[in-house]
Amino acid sequence: MKVKELVPLILIVSVILTIGSILIFMKILPEEQAKNFHALSDISLKTDLRVIRTPSPGDDTFIYAINPVAERALNIAQKDARVQQILKEQNGRALTIAAIQPTVLEGKDGKITYSPVGQIIITSNWQYIDGKLYSIPVSFNALENKTGESHQHIWNVFVDLDKLTVTGISEESERVMRKTVEPNLIYSGMNMFMPETVKVNTGSIIKWFNSSDLPHNVVGIYKKTSSGSQVEVDSGFIYPNGSWKYNFNELGMKGRIIVSSSQQ
Repeated sequence: MKVKELVPLILIVSVILTIGSILIFMKILPEEQAKNFHALSDISLKTDLRVIRTPSPGDDTFIYAINPVAERALNIAQKDARVQQILKEQNGRALTIAAIQPTVLEGKDGKITYSPVGQIIITSNWQYIDGKLYSIPVSFNALENKTGESHQHIWNVFVDLDKLTVTGISEESERVMRKTVEPNLIYSGMNMFMPETVKVNTGSIIKWFNSSDLPHNVVGIYKKTSSGSQVEVDSGFIYPNGSWKYNFNELGMKGRIIVSSSQQ
């Protein structure tokens, strides 16, 4: 190869080396940027939990989304015919609809990023006491020594946020927890309680016992009591075979414990 033919190649190599040297000097190569990237400090989870619906006497449904993007996925899912059929079949049961994905990330520059995949978890719970459907809460006195069964069914709904459609629905096997009801004792299983709803006297001390293999917690849906105050009920983690107690010393409703002046 003649020297004249090598000149273009030499020029190209020289340009590449010069650009590379500048990038290295300025530390803007991808490798340099990656070396200086710190996930915990440079990116944070952007949370904006929003409760969309809380249970009422005529509709025992709780709906929430972890952020606005997850809420968009929820809105898409609720328009799907298959999801609508699932919800229709759960009429009269306790429903929790949780939009848990996508997670939204915020960089130090304020830029928001997230996956186009949304996920909604539909959880249906219902109970039987001595073989009969238990839907109207009564006192521990009326439940004592009876056999309770807590049933739970879960669906995972996946959404494509770009195409505005449900891409898939997976269904988990039904879970069943059977316990003999004891006074002022609530059993905690895998995302279920036995009994799930009960009436107690003011001043009653209720104990939750974790009968599952995983840690669980008891968190109140905070309602104002008859005195006008707002009480937070949060047990923290209750580990397997552990328990937690709470004294319901004000009239009102906290979570799914209904506190009244006299038992019925």
